[in-house]
Amino acid sequence: MKIFTSLDSVPKEKISLAIGNFDGVHLGHAEIIRQCRSDTSCRSAILTFDIHPRKFLYPEFAPRSLTLPFEKYAFFRTLGIDFVIELPFAEYCQMDPLRFLDTLKQKLDLKNITIGFNFFFGKNQKGNSELAFWWGRSAGVKINVVQPFLKNGTRISSTAIRELILTGHMKNAASLLVYPFIISGEVKRGKQIGRTLRFPTLNLETPDKIMPPDGVYVTQTVFDGRQFTSLTNIGTNPTIDAESKLKIIETWVDSEDIGELYGKKISVYFLKKIRDEIRFSSKEKLVETIQRDKEFCRNFTESNDIGQLPDIFKNQE
Repeated sequence: MKIFTSLDSVPKEKISLAIGNFDGVHLGHAEIIRQCRSDTSCRSAILTFDIHPRKFLYPEFAPRSLTLPFEKYAFFRTLGIDFVIELPFAEYCQMDPLRFLDTLKQKLDLKNITIGFNFFFGKNQKGNSELAFWWGRSAGVKINVVQPFLKNGTRISSTAIRELILTGHMKNAASLLVYPFIISGEVKRGKQIGRTLRFPTLNLETPDKIMPPDGVYVTQTVFDGRQFTSLTNIGTNPTIDAESKLKIIETWVDSEDIGELYGKKISVYFLKKIRDEIRFSSKEKLVETIQRDKEFCRNFTESNDIGQLPDIFKNQE
């Protein structure tokens, strides 16, 4: 998959284009991508922007992202997208909607455009799916408008998924996403206290995105193309350091042969919250609870069909 940051750099090949923000890459987004890729006579491409529109237009009301750009683009790759076109939102947001569409037609060899029913674009967000449909009729570009994607009678949206994650309902959130909520990054050297408890962990820095509440989670950790059952704690580790206010993300991997991973890039997928983070009266009580957490983690993994999750750092471009 190739990533382009201008329309002029995109190869002059016939393109089926999907447009949107695609934060989180949920099942509704997957349907847009499926329809975009359904025309096998041309390349599939996603057009998105370098910033969430609300972060630029209404920064005080902008939501925290569900996925960082490189995570989102890795998911696009696994879904079979050929090109990603990331444009600077500031440059295009003041463009008249019809001029925006005409520019796409002029710069790209467009055959189809697929958008969601609630897609708005152009100056003052005046462009919508109806305008795009009628423009396509005159421009000779087929416009596919994907209707709301429902699960159990409820419309799937990034907003609904953010609420589930903020309240720790990770299993429900995962059921609406193509892949479970992910935290990824480079393993950092911590205080190595876990080793003294026979519970060595991999430490990640807190990313600039939405975060689940403090607590202990069943996770899957992926690196070097391998996938492991894991247990992840988010919080300040109050039993070990009652005064600390620094949030840490530490993951125990259920394997004894993973080797030294400092500096390694890993992906941690969140499947279910086990419990809140609490302060224990002693390290012994903490260790007892961790052992129960491990057992819950293993039982959950064995009784649920998790499947293969992407190593988003593999073949990263």
